[in-house]
Amino acid sequence: MPESGGHRRCRPVIGRREFLGRAAGALAGFGVGRLFGSPSPPPLPGTLTPLPDVAVAAGTEADSPAALLKSALDGLGGIGRFVRPGQVVAIKPNATWAYPPGTASSTDPELLRAMILMVREAGAGRIVVLDHCTLDPGAEACLRVSGLGPVLDQLAVETVFPDRNLAPKEVYLTVSFPEGRAFKRLGVIRAAAAADVRINMAVAKTHLVTRCTMCLKHMMGFLAAPAGLHADLDRGIADLNTASPIQAQLHILEAIRVRLPVGRKQAGGNETEFSHPQKIKRRNEIVAGTDPVLVDSYGAAAYFAFKPQELPFITRAFDAGLGRMDAALAAREGRLRTFALG
Repeated sequence: MPESGGHRRCRPVIGRREFLGRAAGALAGFGVGRLFGSPSPPPLPGTLTPLPDVAVAAGTEADSPAALLKSALDGLGGIGRFVRPGQVVAIKPNATWAYPPGTASSTDPELLRAMILMVREAGAGRIVVLDHCTLDPGAEACLRVSGLGPVLDQLAVETVFPDRNLAPKEVYLTVSFPEGRAFKRLGVIRAAAAADVRINMAVAKTHLVTRCTMCLKHMMGFLAAPAGLHADLDRGIADLNTASPIQAQLHILEAIRVRLPVGRKQAGGNETEFSHPQKIKRRNEIVAGTDPVLVDSYGAAAYFAFKPQELPFITRAFDAGLGRMDAALAAREGRLRTFALG
């Protein structure tokens, strides 16, 4: 079982075979570092370094989801930058597929636990965890099988998980997207629009239509009818990230495990890093940021070997002025920084 963030842990002694495996992984990671810049050094004493737009926490299999999340958020200035005492906070995990933890199908349950506890410690007056499960066998099965449901029960937080098209109309609210190009008004989950702060927790994984799904596309889970966005999907994804009552203040891209476009490019399944290591890759990273275009641009190259320009939903968001697309330049300018645990 993954460790919680509050427990002290000792790193195990490793043998030669495991050491060589880790060394190979480190060299692979070095290639990404060369592309986006090496881990950023700490600021010199007495100097002020502007906070980055995106922070990448890079760890190992020995690092818990809580430790990775804390490192990423600390790189952005801490959770207190986003959550103030007394605020209503909506947390949107990825909770659509009824597959077990470790398959990169849904949010890691221990990562969700860590996020809820951090928001609670920041003094949130109310926490609502929500997502719209549109697939069979429905929300109840998804939460139970994915391991997210037990975490939510243990932490006793408020939840809103509309089940396919079965939720009553009052669960939703129609809101305006003044800067939208394809969609000016859409139905959304009412609780998301009513919150003071929205945290968007996506998983880096493949997708049948958009090739991969990350933070920009993950916003579709706020909608009353996500399928309706397919009328103009790439522009619609960009529209969801413009200024509106559901715009997210903080984006989290989970890359503890990444689901790669190998074989059938479905965004969920029973495969694990052990049963299908070509499809499920352990990357041990969390990307956090205020710029979803830059988060997804980094993820496209680092995890999928795509240029951001190859993914129309990223270019549409960039064209709409929603963020930066050149991750290498952002790293050189200090707007994207990597923090290596340990």
